Amino acid sequence: MMLSFTMRPLIYQIFFSGWLLLSLTSFLPIHYINPTGTYKFVHEPIKKGEMGYGLEGEICVKRLSFNKIVITLYFYNGLPSGHSGSLVDTVAYMKNTSVYTTPEWDKSCKITFRLNQKGVIVDQKQNNLNDGCGFGQGVFVDGYYKKVSSKIPILKEPGTDEPLK
Repeated sequence: MMLSFTMRPLIYQIFFSGWLLLSLTSFLPIHYINPTGTYKFVHEPIKKGEMGYGLEGEICVKRLSFNKIVITLYFYNGLPSGHSGSLVDTVAYMKNTSVYTTPEWDKSCKITFRLNQKGVIVDQKQNNLNDGCGFGQGVFVDGYYKKVSSKIPILKEPGTDEPLK
């Protein structure tokens, strides 16, 4: 179909308006979520009533500035293996997301923390499935951690409960 000369400016105007709207919305701020608080891993125990059989995990976050946080994570994968993993680091916090990497342990390790109003979704990627990210054998921290407190946590070394300096 051939467009008449008088319709072309209208089509250009519609196209430009759409492009301008999409371009401007990419600069709109995302609703900032204050990450400070304590988060617990959500999982049902494998054998009810028996300690140690369920997966356990906790994340504590303290905001240092608008775009920087201190994060601690402890995860225990339960019996029979009883392996655990932990981390403590200061990471960037942008668009309600932080990314933790361990180039000294495993260059392929990448743990992404995506916050929402009710918790944190954690996604762990690494090439070595046995002890990637410097965690114990077969420890994967992926999953949903529900926010249980918005108070500033007392940050402790995961697994030892020694206060962080």
